[in-house]
Amino acid sequence: MNVVLITPTPPDINAFGVRTISSVLKKEGIGTRIVFLPGGVENLRFDSSYIYRYSEKTLKQIAELCEDANLIGFSFMSQYFDRSVQITQYIKNYFNIPIIWGGIHPTYRPEQCLKYCDIVCIGEGEYVIVDLVRKLSSGIDYTDTKSCWFKVNGNIKRNEQGPIVQNLDALPFVDYDIKDHYVYDWRGEEIVHISADIMKGQFLKLPYYNNKHLIAYRTMTSRGCPHRCSYCASSAMMKLRRRSVDNVIEELRAILRQFSYIEIISFFDDTFFAAPVEYFEEFRDKYKSKIGLPFHAQCSPTTINKQKLELLLDAGLYFTEMGIQTGSKRIKKMYRRVEPNQKIIDAATLLHKYESKMIVPEYHVILDNPWETKEDVLDTLKLLLRLPGKFKLQISSLIFFPGTELNEKARQEGLLKDELKEVCRKPFTFPKGTYLNYLIYLSGFPAIPRWFLRLVSNNVFVNLLHSQKPTKVYELFFVITDKIRLFIKGVIALMKGDFGRIINYFRLVR
Repeated sequence: MNVVLITPTPPDINAFGVRTISSVLKKEGIGTRIVFLPGGVENLRFDSSYIYRYSEKTLKQIAELCEDANLIGFSFMSQYFDRSVQITQYIKNYFNIPIIWGGIHPTYRPEQCLKYCDIVCIGEGEYVIVDLVRKLSSGIDYTDTKSCWFKVNGNIKRNEQGPIVQNLDALPFVDYDIKDHYVYDWRGEEIVHISADIMKGQFLKLPYYNNKHLIAYRTMTSRGCPHRCSYCASSAMMKLRRRSVDNVIEELRAILRQFSYIEIISFFDDTFFAAPVEYFEEFRDKYKSKIGLPFHAQCSPTTINKQKLELLLDAGLYFTEMGIQTGSKRIKKMYRRVEPNQKIIDAATLLHKYESKMIVPEYHVILDNPWETKEDVLDTLKLLLRLPGKFKLQISSLIFFPGTELNEKARQEGLLKDELKEVCRKPFTFPKGTYLNYLIYLSGFPAIPRWFLRLVSNNVFVNLLHSQKPTKVYELFFVITDKIRLFIKGVIALMKGDFGRIINYFRLVR
């Protein structure tokens, strides 16, 4: 048996789910081939309907890699729905090979997905796909496989969902055996085999001291999240489970033996700090002695505390991100993130206290909530201006992802009418052009004085300049300010001789 796994991804190719599924299949003696299709908005080609389209050359190469497959699997999030449809339809024109879709979007929209594919996997797929492949290879009826929905003679067969993976340590490490891995190179619009040199360029580079960016390996020590945010589908889908410290350390040791140029470890758990103190005590001792690289991790205002932070700093933590989302008490309740603003300020104050041991933290904020009033947005800005020290800001536009409470609320209230257009095809990193959105954006620039932002956010300016409707003027301000920011970073990189960072930037954009 041979399984081809195809995954449209962001610019990175971490693809934890696909890589783990590949490892599980290989452990059972089943051959796999992975095709990674990375692409951010800066290097995508769209048709007139803002739907991403691969070239005929690219599609043909993907199909050729599927020719000897017994099963073809796709894993993707909602933003990559159109791409998965295009590739699936192209492959089906050439081969009669069963195609299974999995990931967050298919899990919550199986009926929609079965219009294009043959099978949908609901939830976690490691052991599900092994069961499915065994039945396929034996020639027996496979349409009773748990956690799968099937298209059978034009009808949908819905099977009950099987159990999730309780013991994460029982899973093999993610598959980084590059000998049968392929990646989309947007410059030539072609699929290329991942060589050792190409793999080095596929790893993300994360910020480090002195404005440097170092090669990072991303991994996850857990699945699920302690929070149940109404805007997040993944946290609602998965119960929180955690790998043992020994298992995590063994994975990292294996990766560092394979890729000796890795300089940073990024723990990409939804909330790494959610682990108990005892876990971090063990982690600190073993990570320091056996890995010893600086690392990045994410926290939240309710999971970070002094004891945890000091343990992780001692282990090598140098950079953290924290979700703030909103400063409005009313919107916090809507998001199910009800920690008071003082809790957020306390967490930021704690990070500021240890600023000499870390680079500037990054805080996350959600904008463009249609239920927000001008006062709600202003509350978020006021909160940001109360936070101590320097910080970076990651702002995003609220998207009603399938499977979330807010998706259902928006549907019921008529705010979400076309999910394909308003969710799958909507960029979430570009907030609307409004006066308050722009001020929030500026609050993440340490060079801009807080007193100035407080001045221009008083009621006189806000009432005069803020509009709930997007304006081209503020959208232009966003673009110009971002270009200035990039120019300054480029100058600093040149002054420090960091030419690799500049080369990497131009490699990622057309």
